[in-house]
Amino acid sequence: MNPSGLFGLDALRALLSPVAVFGILFFILYLRNEGVRALRATILLLAVAVVALLGAKLFSLHVRGWELYEPLHAELRGGWRYPGALIAMVLLGPVLQRLLLPGLPLGRFLDVLAITVCFCFALIRISCLMNGCCTGPQCDAFYCLSYEPGSAVWYHQLKSGLLANAAHPSHPVLPLHLLFMLASFCVGLFLLWFDGRRRYNGQVALMYLFLHDGAKGVLETFREPYFLELQMTSLGVSALGLAGLLFFRWRFAAGRSASAL
Repeated sequence: MNPSGLFGLDALRALLSPVAVFGILFFILYLRNEGVRALRATILLLAVAVVALLGAKLFSLHVRGWELYEPLHAELRGGWRYPGALIAMVLLGPVLQRLLLPGLPLGRFLDVLAITVCFCFALIRISCLMNGCCTGPQCDAFYCLSYEPGSAVWYHQLKSGLLANAAHPSHPVLPLHLLFMLASFCVGLFLLWFDGRRRYNGQVALMYLFLHDGAKGVLETFREPYFLELQMTSLGVSALGLAGLLFFRWRFAAGRSASAL
């Protein structure tokens, strides 16, 4: 099986607009009862998306030792790393929210953003499927995929001397991107359920960091080529999410004990 672009378009560029529209509508409708102004919310999410894309590209270049894909336009097809997007959103998202939606509590903004991001990342993984990035090791099972010349996995196998010539498609590989997609979707569904049971604003966002990045960190074990930095970043973010959850659990428990005295 050889996935290819959509109507001659790169899959990522073809998906960015509909995924952005989905994310904006989801965010606005989810917060419709909390007085969020649609125009400001739209501007905020577009700004967050731009920041996330820049972070994803910079982190990818860092992991690759600042080596550009060849030909240069291949940088638009791949080379976007989720940890960079997450770090950029965590660092700059609150600043943008403060400027554009100051009336919305920061914790609540992060909660709904986390749920939105889960589903958006699940949809963006379709571009990984089409472009042949974020794949696993070679395999021969019926579900393994082979990619045409120009794809990310083909480029890696060509550089590694695994292909007879540049015209040869890639060897079949494990479609790890589908497992990433499933993990994002499942965590998103869980957070939707958990949101109605949260004890404080920001708890859903911390749960997102713990579950989503924990699952991603485990799946990174099977990525080919393997990047230790990607796995350690995801597991580190997951550990921070867990630490935050435990801290607030301890804080509420201490508060109850103090009020009982």
